[in-house]
Amino acid sequence: MKRPAGVTIIAVLTFFGAAILALGSVGFFSIAFMCITDGQAGEPVSAAIAGMGVAGGFSLLILAGVAACLALGVLELREWARIVSMTSIASGTGLTILSLFVFKGYMVIPVVPSIVCHLLVIATAVWMLVYLLRPRIKRAFGTLAA
Repeated sequence: MKRPAGVTIIAVLTFFGAAILALGSVGFFSIAFMCITDGQAGEPVSAAIAGMGVAGGFSLLILAGVAACLALGVLELREWARIVSMTSIASGTGLTILSLFVFKGYMVIPVVPSIVCHLLVIATAVWMLVYLLRPRIKRAFGTLAA
């Protein structure tokens, strides 16, 4: 069976998410590098920030690798990738809804753009979930495994 176009779109969006995580990892590692090479590198606060930068960088790098593997699994129409994608999309949607209420008083980001971005993410996630639950798409993922 030919891969449906929506599956390719979902895989591309997942690769895009992996790229964002990898860029975030580079940012964390850059902060750690700046703290390590700073003239005050021996200070406890600099050491703590450097440690958090390294830990955050490695965490995001691992998540980027997992997201890239998941995107490859979706492209190859693996059933496990469909199930893991639906699970991660559902949990991400729940956390996005939660963040709408938790960060509503956050003053750095204006309220209207924040709500618009959150709603865009939620709408995309709901579309992805509904699409992956379609019977035709389930069959597409099941034909390769059989």
